[in-house]
Amino acid sequence: MNKKLSTLAVGVALGVTLALLSMLCALAFAIWPDRTLDFFGAFMHGLDLSAVRSAAPISPGRALYGIVGLGIVGLVAGVVYASIYNVAATGRR
Repeated sequence: MNKKLSTLAVGVALGVTLALLSMLCALAFAIWPDRTLDFFGAFMHGLDLSAVRSAAPISPGRALYGIVGLGIVGLVAGVVYASIYNVAATGRR
């Protein structure tokens, strides 16, 4: 059974997911900046992220810019993913 994916639906789903994750990340940095850096440092196998920490607090406009930007990146990535999946799913086996 080969089912094609809706490229727009996958793009919107990934875009919204990444935008929500970006909002949660910005909120975590606003509430627990040191713990959040430590948490993401663990993702980087113990890399010390304190060297790249900004001294300026996160402004709502900057957070919104990142949320919208990551949402657009997710939308494009989802459309590309679904398009490649649809081509691959119709290939011969």
